[in-house]
Amino acid sequence: MQKKYILETEKSFPSLTKGLKKVAGILLNDPIIFAIHPAKKIGEIIGVSETMVIRFCKAIGYEFSNLQEEIRNDLINVDFYYDDHNNINDCYENLSNDINLIKNNLLKINYEKIKEAAAIIMESNKIIVAGYYQSFTYAYWLYYHLNYILGNTVLYRPETDSRIIINSPESSCLVVFSFFRYATDPINLAKSAKEKGLHVIVVTDSAVSPITEFADTVIVINLGNRFSFFRIGMVVLSIANMILYEIADKVKPEDPNFDSYHFVIKEGR
Repeated sequence: MQKKYILETEKSFPSLTKGLKKVAGILLNDPIIFAIHPAKKIGEIIGVSETMVIRFCKAIGYEFSNLQEEIRNDLINVDFYYDDHNNINDCYENLSNDINLIKNNLLKINYEKIKEAAAIIMESNKIIVAGYYQSFTYAYWLYYHLNYILGNTVLYRPETDSRIIINSPESSCLVVFSFFRYATDPINLAKSAKEKGLHVIVVTDSAVSPITEFADTVIVINLGNRFSFFRIGMVVLSIANMILYEIADKVKPEDPNFDSYHFVIKEGR
């Protein structure tokens, strides 16, 4: 079911002024901006006044603080399904939603940023991949496959790697995943890497998420107004695979690292 603030925005949209429509467009396409920033900052991002942002909220029946609280609650809600009538149609709908979200990102993803990230990774003497909490899963996926293809990748572990940035050469890069609720540790890690002179690649859910301040390359995953801790994983791994394919396509078969994993059962043996 669509969120109330989305329905109210869509209903009011035709009658809004040009300035108010700019605010509405951001709410519909990137609601995380409303969740993490005060009205003044939102206005600066959009290019309108703080008053315009507050007027928009009133136009759809909200005070700014109430709208922000509702969006935050929606974004941290996980899509659990406990319907007693669950059946194959529910499973199909969930899978269809995942597929549609991936298709939506295929249309909106900045492919030049994917190529840029892949090129930087391939040129780096050392690649550090980091992610906290749920994002650790995405970091591990990317780390494992990069290390298989290139062999110079490490997975950042905060309990043992406190000096990893300091001890890395400037020709290194950091790839870090950061999503809504934005844990402070990866932000601080990106800041340290930036100060050290490493190239920082960020995969995040908003072009204005806090970590982008310290990023050289930003890959934005579009989640629209259908954020879910479950659903986000399908898209992030798909984007990670895009980077991996871009790199793998440029690694020659004769490169010694490409097919040197001997601890598996081979065909014909």
